[in-house]
Amino acid sequence: MNHGYSMILVLILMMAVAGCKRASNKQDIKTLFVQHEKNLVSEVHYAEGFDVYRLTGATRIVVYHSGDKARGSDDFFIVDKDIAGQYRDSSNVFTGSPHDAAVFSATQLNAFEKLGILDKVVGISEAAYINNPFIREQVEKGNIAELAGNGIFFAEKTLIVNPSVIFYTPYSIDNLHALDITKIPRVSFNDYLETNPLGRAEWIKFTAAFFNKSDEADRLFDVIVEEYNKYKRMAENVTDRPTVFTGKYFNGQWFVAGGKSYAAGLFADAGADYIWKNDRHTASFPLEYEVVYQKAHDADYWRIMGSYGEKASYIALEEENELYKHFKAFTEHSVIYCNVQKTAYFENSPLEPQIVLADLIKAFHPDLLPGYHPKYFRLMK
Repeated sequence: MNHGYSMILVLILMMAVAGCKRASNKQDIKTLFVQHEKNLVSEVHYAEGFDVYRLTGATRIVVYHSGDKARGSDDFFIVDKDIAGQYRDSSNVFTGSPHDAAVFSATQLNAFEKLGILDKVVGISEAAYINNPFIREQVEKGNIAELAGNGIFFAEKTLIVNPSVIFYTPYSIDNLHALDITKIPRVSFNDYLETNPLGRAEWIKFTAAFFNKSDEADRLFDVIVEEYNKYKRMAENVTDRPTVFTGKYFNGQWFVAGGKSYAAGLFADAGADYIWKNDRHTASFPLEYEVVYQKAHDADYWRIMGSYGEKASYIALEEENELYKHFKAFTEHSVIYCNVQKTAYFENSPLEPQIVLADLIKAFHPDLLPGYHPKYFRLMK
């Protein structure tokens, strides 16, 4: 072998070893937060699924598996450019903030919009179900790619787009994900697990923490809290608390909202008496029709969500299932209805719990909000 060539190889190896030593001598950024953890207070006050901790020049974002702190967590760090070189490189450490992102949650797209960072979105999932006009336009122009649809993730296409980070809703933390092969950092977005309406809205701080928008998120969230509590106080002292139930009969089962669910909390704050308020479920659960009828046939109100197009009516409900006409809320025209497609309910309402609450108060106690015009929920005509 040529002597000069051998010397070059030796030098390259020496440089590689030196580089490895320098890297191994660098501190893990998490250690910095562990050293100060006694003095750190989370910036999160209502949500259970994440925390945000801040030091000078660095932010730690903790997202809990399945929204449960006992099941473990994933940590992500945003480090200022001027100090990033002091710490070890890792896929969960971002220098500055992510340059762009793929966003697989419609709720988080709404957060991106409210924070003024929709221009950072380069990938989405389920384009057909997104209502945001800017996103739809950019998809049509080819500036935003659809990277998932019908439960299928397009790994090759994702590698081509190569976003800095992917925000997604995990189906299970125990299974391998189809996008593992890309090695692109994935951040789970679990807002839907929050049972407190303000806790779900507080996930705007989660998005903001990645993109240096925490001041904007704090201002937006403070307004949400103020408005929500204003409406809640209106209904606190009502003497007449009408009864209400939820869900519809489908495939032999009736899914009702759990007594500790997001919906149940809204009903309580709106001055209503939820039929299943003593139940312990935090999500919807199935019951037989006879069980629902026995408990809810005489309830004052029935809250449903769906999409009937222009046929949102009692006639359409009865055509769907004639069993519905046996409920008092049906015969007395006290169905509270949300057209989820027309209102973009699932996309927008999580960051507008104060509006959902006002809608429900308007339905249950119209005298409290005489001039109010509902946005999501209204009495079906």
